[in-house]
Amino acid sequence: MIKAFIFDMDGTVIDSTQMDYDAWQKVMREYDAELPYEDYIARLGAKGAEIAKDYLHVDDGEIEKLISRREGYFKEMVEQKGIEFIPQVEQILQEIRNAHLKTALATGANKEKLKFMFGKLPIEQYFDVFVTADDVSTGKPDPEIFLQAAQKLGVDPDQCVVMEDASNGVEAARSGGMRCIALTTTRSADKLQGADLILEGYHQLDLLHWLAEQQTQAGGLT
Repeated sequence: MIKAFIFDMDGTVIDSTQMDYDAWQKVMREYDAELPYEDYIARLGAKGAEIAKDYLHVDDGEIEKLISRREGYFKEMVEQKGIEFIPQVEQILQEIRNAHLKTALATGANKEKLKFMFGKLPIEQYFDVFVTADDVSTGKPDPEIFLQAAQKLGVDPDQCVVMEDASNGVEAARSGGMRCIALTTTRSADKLQGADLILEGYHQLDLLHWLAEQQTQAGGLT
């Protein structure tokens, strides 16, 4: 029986992927390095430090500084352009609440970014617990972040549904023994194979019907 939904944040709850990439580009230019967009999209869900280590030849102390600069660039862009929820995610989150299911936000972003987003959008009201990159040792596709979210919710992994937009997130959900609904907000459907359901957007999700189907497939077992 499904008891909880675990949401990724960037590209799944908030429309932030392009600004995140643009912020990374500004950092890369400072080091005369390149991070192709397709490479970045393929790494969605990884910790920022992991991306920095793969593309920049800097020590750990410098990584911390450049991540801070990247966050600053992102914040500047948000202040200039604003930021919005992914269309209809609030309706889905409210439906989940109305169904008396638990919710978690499990993001590859750090706590600083999450706190900043709390000041821009009413994210906090929709979730019971939060897990960030600062809480885990390894980013997606390692399932650690989702397993930790399930533990905080007090729910078994096989009772959780992960909402994702990235191939790393889908892989992490499956590795953690969880169901997964994937959105094609940043990745095409062929890159999200392995998800239980792939949608173009939340408008295609009939939540109560889908939950009923899952219950039927499970034979009504709790």
